[in-house]
Amino acid sequence: MDGKVQSSAFDRDGNTITESSLSNCTINNSTVKRSALSDCVLSNVENASRITAQKSQFHNTVLVERSDITNSTIRTQSSVRRSTIGRSVIEDSSSVSRSTVGGTTLSRSELKRATLTNCAVTECNIDRSDFQGLVLKYGIWKRNVLIGRTGDQEPIVIRNYGPKAGQSASVLVGSTIPGLDPKDHAAQAVRPPSYHAGSYTSANDRGLDLPPPYEP
Repeated sequence: MDGKVQSSAFDRDGNTITESSLSNCTINNSTVKRSALSDCVLSNVENASRITAQKSQFHNTVLVERSDITNSTIRTQSSVRRSTIGRSVIEDSSSVSRSTVGGTTLSRSELKRATLTNCAVTECNIDRSDFQGLVLKYGIWKRNVLIGRTGDQEPIVIRNYGPKAGQSASVLVGSTIPGLDPKDHAAQAVRPPSYHAGSYTSANDRGLDLPPPYEP
């Protein structure tokens, strides 16, 4: 084991830790390389490489590399690459690549070159999109346009702000969400959304574990 270690607990037999700085961390059966971690818990992490993380937890994680992670949880066979994650939960075999995620829960979803702020996403593929204050389910999104669905269920969008906050609506393939087109951003001043969990909770949503609203 190489690197600077301060007030950290280890299961030495199951860990491989090289060229890393650790402070107030608990690590069990994990591999950590060239990383700086403080106040973190890692359990059964296959590979954490070149990351900076504070006050975060990693459980049964496949891969976390070249990322900056703060106040977040990465778990259940999920992976994060070249991304910035803040106050979020990435879980259930989700994959995040080259993206920025804040105040968001991502479950059974794939995110590439996207930005999500104060969202809850379930079973979606999102590529090169920028979404704020939304619950998204079952959709394939590219450049803010719905191009398909991930399964048999119709894609769903629920706004978390404005006059239609909390209302669920199915979305047609080829649709954009009004107000999210990049050319409209400069013309609109949308206040930061907040979660209203009671307005859209269903039997399938009780385990969403929504984080508090994200404020960069």
